[in-house]
Amino acid sequence: MRSSTLVGITPIGGNGWTLREEYPLVQSRCNYSVVDTYTIAEVIQDYYSNALINRDVEYVFPLPPSAAVCSFKAIVDDTQIIKGVVKEKVEAKKAYDKAVAQGKTAGLLRQEHADVFRVSLGNIRPKTKISVHISFVSIVPHDGSSPQTLRITMPTAIAPRYGTAPTDIPWFGNNVQNRFELSVSVQMNKPITSISSPSHPIGLTLGCHQRELTGDYEPSKAFVHLGTPTMLDQDIVILISAQGMETPRCSVERWLKSEGAEETTDAYALTLVPKFELPALPRQEYIFLVDRSGSMEGGRITAVKAALQILLRSLPSFNTRFNIISFGSHYTSLWPESQLYTAESMEEGSKHVEGFNANYGGTELRSALDFAFSSRIDIKNQLISMSLLPATTAMREEKVPTSVFVLTDGEAWDVDRIVQSVEGHCRRAKDDGSLLRTFVLGVGNQVSTAMCEGIARAGKGLSVFVAERERPDAKLMGLIKAARGGVIEDLVVDWGDIEEEKEDEFEVVHASGGHTSSSAPSQLPPPPPPPQQQQQPPLNLFDELLTVTLGAAGS
Repeated sequence: MRSSTLVGITPIGGNGWTLREEYPLVQSRCNYSVVDTYTIAEVIQDYYSNALINRDVEYVFPLPPSAAVCSFKAIVDDTQIIKGVVKEKVEAKKAYDKAVAQGKTAGLLRQEHADVFRVSLGNIRPKTKISVHISFVSIVPHDGSSPQTLRITMPTAIAPRYGTAPTDIPWFGNNVQNRFELSVSVQMNKPITSISSPSHPIGLTLGCHQRELTGDYEPSKAFVHLGTPTMLDQDIVILISAQGMETPRCSVERWLKSEGAEETTDAYALTLVPKFELPALPRQEYIFLVDRSGSMEGGRITAVKAALQILLRSLPSFNTRFNIISFGSHYTSLWPESQLYTAESMEEGSKHVEGFNANYGGTELRSALDFAFSSRIDIKNQLISMSLLPATTAMREEKVPTSVFVLTDGEAWDVDRIVQSVEGHCRRAKDDGSLLRTFVLGVGNQVSTAMCEGIARAGKGLSVFVAERERPDAKLMGLIKAARGGVIEDLVVDWGDIEEEKEDEFEVVHASGGHTSSSAPSQLPPPPPPPQQQQQPPLNLFDELLTVTLGAAGS
């Protein structure tokens, strides 16, 4: 059983279960409200203080990496409310320390990592109830199996990760008292076709936002809840499919005066879903970077081996090279450089994968990525041309685009430096006239989505996630299709003719205090003519004649 830190309050300065038991979790729940691809959620956790003296306590919890916290409050004994106010980091810490020194109950919320938050509560009295409320907004990503399906991931625990944590996190084993309740109200633009969970049993009511159907049946609404309260030991995943998710659309939310607004205002959300066909790259190199660290043991390494077998049998038959690199505390490669994809090399790679175990130690992901990037065919050709490497193979005159597929649980703390490294390698490849991209398959029930999404975004690729017992086939085909297509850069959207407003008169105030009055157009010199560029034909980002696949959408 892999240990994990559980969302909960821990007294500052205390170690072990003795002090942790002073603040037992009474109730834990999260309420999601999903509207199209956007969500607002509130996490609520209730604790009771069994301490004999006033203590300062800390509340450590995970959130999705795309989440933006918009509200925080702590309620003590259902009477005293501590509301969060956004301040500059240093100023907020000073205000918190001052309040605590004066004997007041105070709270401080800090983001310690891309997906880890910490709340400090000062001067909590004995025999008091503490209720912590955190609200956040986020964008719901597509699942990767279909453009019609969204994937909501609610992290409930922070799994141990390799390296130095950005904050002091107390690690504890599982606790049977830590149970979690989840409810999700769903409002889509068009009828909902299915809702399921690969991680937990769920209850479902279609047609309304309550457990029991009341009023008229509305096919675009649904209510989801966990079948039973679950342990805080793995991420909760909900898959939502609805009609029209692959089409461009605009949603509007109106805030009325009767609801508390100073004046009625509208908020618009425009969702553009690309659907176009790019020509396949004429040649390509695929490097599979496989996490075989200790955290991948059990169902994760089994899932990775199955995914690799599918990927190896799905590569293009012609002008394709590939290699397999394993990593943990160290890294090894199947071949010194990528080999031509043939029936014989594919079979050799397949047998190599069959022998994989999670026995490579820690997750040294950054050094493994550096090794994978430096092993590219284009890099070796450069070294040969500079006489820095012996010409063991004939030099290739044409550049070979490279896609690096990372299969991992992402359990390492060094997210920022890893992302910066990927960005640097991809930028240098582009400067050299090469194409380098990264694609990520996150595997497991407690994947670091911050790490996986960060690597894919920095490498201009895609990331998809599969639980240990979830079928990856469709998602893997989407990754392969996206990797085979080219890249569109420097995109300019033509919004059509927009009528420009006339500029108002203004005054130019001189340093001497005098002024002159003039109109804007007469004072500004005409702009220089734009440089001559080759006119590119317009690209229709949504071609209704094409069959929708995730790979096309992600290209």
